[in-house]
Amino acid sequence: MTPRPRAISSEDKAQKRNEILDAAETLWLEDQHEIANMHSVATAAGVAKGTLYLYFPSKEELFLSLHERQVRTFFEMIIERAHQAKPMNIHEMHTVVRRFIESTPAFLPLTTLVHGLLERQIPAETSFVFKERILNHLNQAVDALKPHFPNITAHMMMQSYAMIIGLWQLLRPTPLRELIKERLEDVACSDDYLNALESALNALWRGNLMQEPVS
Repeated sequence: MTPRPRAISSEDKAQKRNEILDAAETLWLEDQHEIANMHSVATAAGVAKGTLYLYFPSKEELFLSLHERQVRTFFEMIIERAHQAKPMNIHEMHTVVRRFIESTPAFLPLTTLVHGLLERQIPAETSFVFKERILNHLNQAVDALKPHFPNITAHMMMQSYAMIIGLWQLLRPTPLRELIKERLEDVACSDDYLNALESALNALWRGNLMQEPVS
């Protein structure tokens, strides 16, 4: 594939960056067992390998940026719904979560990968800046949700995020889980991740939102 012309304006650079992330996401969905190498991403995005490194210093930081884009999209979906005049209830919050997960198939497996990279292969300063930006997006979502859920807190949102990831890690399809299902037919486990998640989040939100606000 012939590399495209180099981006000059800030708008062109933002578009080029998103095209690279789109290419990386497509490659990741094709094979989630390993991170695609930079050459493959450059080829899929239609850019020279040197250009790719101008945007992302390493493949680990590229996939960290992809994960951040997904998380930002998630919070933007929450904020968009929260800013509507119609009152929002817990069921509608669950609907936003489900819609995001269903429309972003790379999110859950990529999140598992990225959390490992943050501890081992991403520079500490880069990890800190990443987490700082994510916390900023989370706080914006909390502020938007306050009119609908006066008792909501950033801590509660972080608990919800941990539940989304934790349940996925417990219930996601793996060779071991298939073996357990085959040999232990009576084992109590649900393959319906989204329903299990909604039940768990419902308990968390109802338990927290029924409490008196902390003064």
